[in-house]
Amino acid sequence: MNWENVNLKDGYERDQNILDPYSFDTLLLEISCNLKEINPQTVTNHFETALRNKMRSAREVFYNNAKNIIEQANKERNEN
Repeated sequence: MNWENVNLKDGYERDQNILDPYSFDTLLLEISCNLKEINPQTVTNHFETALRNKMRSAREVFYNNAKNIIEQANKERNEN
């Protein structure tokens, strides 16, 4: 799959998440493996950094595919 040119006519590609899920399990694993000290501040900092990274990635995928999204939305609107 090419994240810079998602094929929105393909059911599999269309069903992929723009923003990756982030579970408590993933957060706990990251914290227990990567933080030297586990306290409210370090956990909050880690979460905020992870969230910013996910948002940055989602924006990049969106902007790379904005043309595809607009074209597909207009096509679907005209079909209905």
